[in-house]
Amino acid sequence: MTEVNKQRFYKKLAVTGLAFTLVGAGTLGLHSLNFTGEPTVASAAAETYTTTANLNIRSGPSTSNAIIATVKQGTQLTVIGQAVNGWLKVSYQGKTGYVSSEYVKKSASSTTKTYVTTANLNIRSGPSTSSAIVVTVKQGTQLTSTEQAANGWLKVSYQGKTGYVSTQYVKESTGSSEPAPAPAASVYVATANLNVRTTASTSGAVMATLKAGTQLDVTAKAANGWLKITYQGKAGYVSGQYVRALAGMKVVSNPESIQVVVNKQNKLPENYVPKDLVYTTIPFTFKEQTEKKKMRSEAAAAIAQLFAGAKKQGVTLLGVSAYRSHATQSALFSSYVQRDGYDKAATYSALPGTSEHETGLGIDVTKGDGTCAAQDCFGGTKEAAWLDAHAAEYGFIIRYPKGKDAVTGYKYEPWHLRYVGKPVAQAIKSKGITLEEYYGIK
Repeated sequence: MTEVNKQRFYKKLAVTGLAFTLVGAGTLGLHSLNFTGEPTVASAAAETYTTTANLNIRSGPSTSNAIIATVKQGTQLTVIGQAVNGWLKVSYQGKTGYVSSEYVKKSASSTTKTYVTTANLNIRSGPSTSSAIVVTVKQGTQLTSTEQAANGWLKVSYQGKTGYVSTQYVKESTGSSEPAPAPAASVYVATANLNVRTTASTSGAVMATLKAGTQLDVTAKAANGWLKITYQGKAGYVSGQYVRALAGMKVVSNPESIQVVVNKQNKLPENYVPKDLVYTTIPFTFKEQTEKKKMRSEAAAAIAQLFAGAKKQGVTLLGVSAYRSHATQSALFSSYVQRDGYDKAATYSALPGTSEHETGLGIDVTKGDGTCAAQDCFGGTKEAAWLDAHAAEYGFIIRYPKGKDAVTGYKYEPWHLRYVGKPVAQAIKSKGITLEEYYGIK
C-alpha cells in the first residue's frame, strides 16, 4: 500500500471512530512533550478546539512520532501553536503535543470568560436540574467558561472540576478577584511596633503590642492625636503618630478564589489562612519540612506536574519558598521596619496581607544547583527561559514580568510563579499581559 493510500485508509478509520484500535500501530497524531530536534513552531494565541474523531496525541507533527495520549471524539484541546505542515501544537492535561488539523475544529467560543454567581448555586454533571450535583458554590464564586451558553445552561470550570450551571444565576464578570469596597475610611496600618492601650494616653494600660504592618480596625478619632480601634472584640486606643491610612487599599472579598488578585492595592483579610494547604512533593533548596514547602492542593499538584515536565526536557528546578503565613510575613516586614524604617521597608517587602505567598498559590523557584535563588542572575538561565515558555501549560504565570513594574508594583522576578489555572494562564501568556491587566484592575 502506498503512503498516500495508507493515509487515506487511516483517515477513514479515524472518522468512523476506530482510531483507538490502531494506537499500537501509530495511526493518528497528536502529541505532547518537547523532544530534542522538535520543529520550530510559530507562536499563536491560545484557542480551544474540539476533536472530531478519536485521536492520538503525538510527540511531533507527524504520524511517525510516538503516541503519548489518546483522546475521545469531542475532547477539548487548547491550541497554542501551528506547525507548517498542517499540524497543531496543543496543550492537554498539562502536556504539550501535536494533532493533525484534519481531525479538530475550532470550538464555538474559544475565549475564556469569567462569571460570578449571583446566588448559592449547584454545579451539575449535565445541563439539567436532573443531573447529579458535582459541587455547590457560594454566591460571589468565580467560574470560568470557554463555551457559549446553550438552552439556558453554561459549561464551567471550578477548582479543576467541570460542570454546568444555570445562566439564570450567573453574570459575566470583569475579573475573578472581585475585591470588596474599601472600609468606610481607609485601611489603616501600624508603621511601627505599637501598643494598644485602654485609654487615649500613654498612661493607659497596655492591652496588646502589635507589629509594624498590622492592619488596624479604626472606629473613630480620639482626642490629642489618638485613634480608637477594635482589637479582639474590645475597644482600645493607639497613637496616630504611628498609624498610616492607605488610601485606595481594598480587602479582597474572595481570598479562596484561584484567580484572586493580591497586590499593593488589594490585600487579603487580616490573618487569612488558606483552608487546603498541603506539602508539595517537589524538591527544595533545603531539607526541613517547613511551611515554605506548602501550597494549596490544586497548586501543589500543578507545580509537581510542572517540575516533572521540565525534568523530561532536561531542565531541573528546585523550590525556594512557597507559602508564607500571615504571622511570618508580619514578623518579616516588622524586622525590615525596625532596620530601615517603614517607608523604605515598604519599597522592597510586601505589607502583611499583600504578599502572594500568603495565598498559597505563589512559589519562588530556582536552578537545580540552587544558585541564583531569588536573584537577578536567574533571568539569564535556561531554566528561566523554559518557565517563560512553558509555565502556562501547567496553569502558572510569571507573576512579575519584565517591563511591567508600573502595573504590578514589583520589578521583574522570573523566579516567582503564580498558579491561576490553565485557561487564565494561557490567555495571559498569549496576550503578553499581567494578572492585573487581564482583569482590568489596579
